Amino acid sequence: MIKSMIVLLSLLLVVAVSAADDIGKTYHVYHKLGNNDEIMKRGFIQIAPDEDSVLVATFHSDKSAQLDTTAFDNMVESNGLYTVIVLEEGDNKPSKANTQKYVSASVPSCSLRRANLREEISLSINPTGKLLSVSYRPLISPLAPKSCQQLPPLADKPSAIFSRETSEENMPFKTTVSFDSHNPMMAIPTILPNSRPPPGLKWYRKNAKNGFGSEGGGIPGVPDEQPRSLKKFVYLVIVLHLFYRYIR
Repeated sequence: MIKSMIVLLSLLLVVAVSAADDIGKTYHVYHKLGNNDEIMKRGFIQIAPDEDSVLVATFHSDKSAQLDTTAFDNMVESNGLYTVIVLEEGDNKPSKANTQKYVSASVPSCSLRRANLREEISLSINPTGKLLSVSYRPLISPLAPKSCQQLPPLADKPSAIFSRETSEENMPFKTTVSFDSHNPMMAIPTILPNSRPPPGLKWYRKNAKNGFGSEGGGIPGVPDEQPRSLKKFVYLVIVLHLFYRYIR
């Protein structure tokens, strides 16, 4: 009986761990060097809840991915663009045939070289996790050279990029990831409250001269402006009344 309970608890634990691993969303990251048509895989971004049930984005590099340093140096020398491509899990690899399946962002390759391959990737997703856009920004230090001519090529394996733990066969990028999602805006009431205007401003009453003469125009809570003819008539009646009382 005890052995059966232990086996049952073990199975429940395995199921719980598997269910926890399935929570979240995965987005695959590729890149393209300059005008080269070859699209290479870099890794994936996973958005999942952490221990405090807060959604966080984590980048996982592809251990089998390799960076062609010679092609990267040629891209920088020719002032080419470095392109990052992101697509959702389950979609096919990016190609010219399925351009609607992924999002991308491009930056000058020299900016990425000046940043020593430090980068920030930010995803925009809707409330259901659908990928909307990607933002890519090289993290350039204020002390970085103003041009790439003062920087050694990657093929020489500069120590600022390739550490002892990084070989030429791995991706030497230092990646920071984040995401933002849809936030509903504050609802605007259809009928404005009857309140005083802000300091220095005043409400306009409805009349034909200021453009608020149409039906339903004007400011809610502000009375309509009376016609001038009616004002003159009221003024005349008051004057006559006072004059009549005076002569009596």
